[in-house]
Amino acid sequence: MKSIVFLGTNKTGSSYEGIKAAKRLGFETILLTNRTIFVEEREGYREIDDVRLLNLSDTDEILSAVTDLIEEGKEVVCFISFLDEYIYLAALLTNTLCNIPLTYEPLQIMTDKILTRRYLARKEYTPFFKVLVSNDTIDDEINQLKDCFPLIIKSPQSNGSKDVILVENEWECRKGVKQLRRKNSELPVLVEEYLEGPQYLIEVVVYQSNISVAAIVEQEVTKGQRFIITGYSVCPELYLEQLPGLKETIVTIIEDFQLRNGTCHLEMKLTNKGWKLIEINPRMAGGAMNRMIEEAFGYNLAEQTIRLFTGLEPDLRKKHNRAIYTHYLIVGLVGKLLKVSGCETAREQVGVLEVYTKAKDGQLVTPPRSMGQRYGYVLASGDSKDQARECALNGAQQIQFYVQPI
Repeated sequence: MKSIVFLGTNKTGSSYEGIKAAKRLGFETILLTNRTIFVEEREGYREIDDVRLLNLSDTDEILSAVTDLIEEGKEVVCFISFLDEYIYLAALLTNTLCNIPLTYEPLQIMTDKILTRRYLARKEYTPFFKVLVSNDTIDDEINQLKDCFPLIIKSPQSNGSKDVILVENEWECRKGVKQLRRKNSELPVLVEEYLEGPQYLIEVVVYQSNISVAAIVEQEVTKGQRFIITGYSVCPELYLEQLPGLKETIVTIIEDFQLRNGTCHLEMKLTNKGWKLIEINPRMAGGAMNRMIEEAFGYNLAEQTIRLFTGLEPDLRKKHNRAIYTHYLIVGLVGKLLKVSGCETAREQVGVLEVYTKAKDGQLVTPPRSMGQRYGYVLASGDSKDQARECALNGAQQIQFYVQPI
């Protein structure tokens, strides 16, 4: 039986949707993971045929596990990961051991925000940025930025809005840099101009240098302690042609990275200076993105990613077109979660397709400082973008988080 090896996964979302897709396509699914839950609660993850527990931060240990699989006679057709940390290694292994010509070189750049900015420096779509490296010169460098505020500062490995901070002045900038360097005082810090304008997430699939846009998703950003995406809109009313210059910018970015076979998603802002690249990630977006795209267009992007990694041409033909909106649930204070109510009522609302909450009773909850601190979502459909949004928000209003402040 042909096998697919997954390097890491989350319990839900796009990464686990990939495992489900591989199983549906008839492959044996093998998971290399450092999370004991997939061993301890095997019954809850029936789509996984074989779990190997190991230290995923140790490349030698991963390679040893791969050698074991080959010696056991496993017919591995590809290695794949939907998690940033392991995407480059998975693509490299697929390219070298499975003879599938995935483009792995750019993936290592994409996983590092500073490498990405430097690689794309002086491109028209790249916003102003600066890298703060030396502790000895950092005060002088921040002084030089005094006319550039507001600015965004971030860690080079940030994802899911983690370690991304808006700073309005020099004092906030110094405070933010210290905060980011708490774990590692030698960590370089990326400084970028703060951009105003509507923000879009674009899912891209590249097969034999042919670039396909799998979805354009309008994002709603909630600005609190961090920039958190709380709303995602996929709708048939939104086409590339309605966003002048976007298609050309996407093609230019992909060609600049020389991506010939692979997937990625871009976050772009339409500013008064044209389209600007906020960030690029070498995978499809996580969370409910796969489900949203399937409900909107009828194809499963995680499944098409599996096809690409196994050397087959992805099929992105739309089976239908409908507006989908996902509203994410957050809390406004730090405390102990006593209970969540209203989920069943939310499911009964017009247009609501799915209600998901991940917070457990007794858990500590907090206002979001990263995407991981969103505690669920309501996914809804409608005849238009506005109607889908209204249905999702109506469903979300039925849900109540009871939090005991601490």
